[in-house]
Amino acid sequence: MAHDDALIKELEAKAKVLANDCLDQFCTFSQGHVGGTMSVLEIITSLYFHHLKFDPKDPDWPERDRVIMSKAHCCEAIYAALVELGMYPKETLGTYYCYRSPFQGHADRWCTPGIDFSGGSLGQGLSFAAGLALSEKLKLKLYPPSREDTFLPRYIVRYNPTFRTYCIMGDGEMNEGQVWEAAMFATKFKLDNLIGIVDYNKWSLDGPTNDIMPIEPLVDKWKAFGWTVYEINGHEFRQILDTLDMVAYQYGDNKPKVIIAHTIKGRGVSNWEALHMHLGRGEEMMKGVREGRAKYGDME
Repeated sequence: MAHDDALIKELEAKAKVLANDCLDQFCTFSQGHVGGTMSVLEIITSLYFHHLKFDPKDPDWPERDRVIMSKAHCCEAIYAALVELGMYPKETLGTYYCYRSPFQGHADRWCTPGIDFSGGSLGQGLSFAAGLALSEKLKLKLYPPSREDTFLPRYIVRYNPTFRTYCIMGDGEMNEGQVWEAAMFATKFKLDNLIGIVDYNKWSLDGPTNDIMPIEPLVDKWKAFGWTVYEINGHEFRQILDTLDMVAYQYGDNKPKVIIAHTIKGRGVSNWEALHMHLGRGEEMMKGVREGRAKYGDME
């Protein structure tokens, strides 16, 4: 479906609010995973404020879409979304990294309602996501919806999935062998309700992603593993929304999907972008926070 300009402007404004919320978190201990959090903000905004089947009043709703933040150190973006959805008060942003806070440095589903995956070690999220997707497919096969309203034989009826599973991965994470094992698994079991999203910001912790361990040709690799692949600008809302709709409409083709989202690490803050900052600490990070507050601070 076409997405009108009013929706795009609404999401752009919401992303700026989320950016400001992330700055509040980074200020708690003058540190945070600024690079990958800022690069994925538009994707998180598109998912949580338009695309997902998700009920903030019932975060454990069995029919909700699942979001697996495999690069779990960038959970600050999801925390900001949960605050803006009304699941947590704004004051919770100031407890980031604190003892007993629901907002820990890495996503933890056991202490944060609204989080679907506890992560830390990279490469594990896609395996977890594939397991969720397979469980939904098995349940749908064993307990299909009622067919009382149709005369069509079951074998040609295409049911919508109860839920879809979205797995957000980092580009440096593509170095992990477990990612590709999970990719093979997803193809074998025809997990067309599984959507991977690669935040391709070109930089990992140790330097340029393709210098540390080249991952190109990334599109061809995913295709070779049997996935349907899309490439987008991960900061352009219209491209994000159109592609999310496209992969949803393709359910029933028995193929998992992956969206390669080209992004900028530390996006929106000049010194974070210039330094390709991963984990920000100290004065360089706070310099970026001050710039970000000047840019996003009036979005409340």
